[in-house]
Amino acid sequence: MDLNEQKAETEQVFREISQMETLPEAACINFQFVAEAGEADWDGFTEAAEAQGYTVEWYDADDEDEACVEITTAMGPLSLEVLWGHEEKLTLLGAVYGFAADGWGFFTE
Repeated sequence: MDLNEQKAETEQVFREISQMETLPEAACINFQFVAEAGEADWDGFTEAAEAQGYTVEWYDADDEDEACVEITTAMGPLSLEVLWGHEEKLTLLGAVYGFAADGWGFFTE
C-alpha cells in the first residue's frame, strides 16, 4: 500500500470529475474494499468501521467484480480534503483487517 500514490490518484480522479460536472456541496461518500487474502476479517473490519460511525454493506462476487465491503459516510461536505481524510483513515483501518482500497464514489440523498 502506497498512500502517496493512492492520494495522487484520488486527487486526479476528483479533479477530473469536478471538471466534467458541478459537484454537490454535500454528499455521502462510499468506499469499496476488497480482501487481500483469504484470511481477511470481514466481521472485524465491519465492526471497526461501524464503531466510527460509518454504514457498512457487503457485496458478493459476480461475473465482473470481486466480493467487497462498501463503507459509506453520513451526508456531509464534499471536498477533496474531506474525501481523502475518510479514504486515508479507512485504508489504514482496512489494512489491519486484510483489506485493500478498491475505489470510491459519492451520491446525494
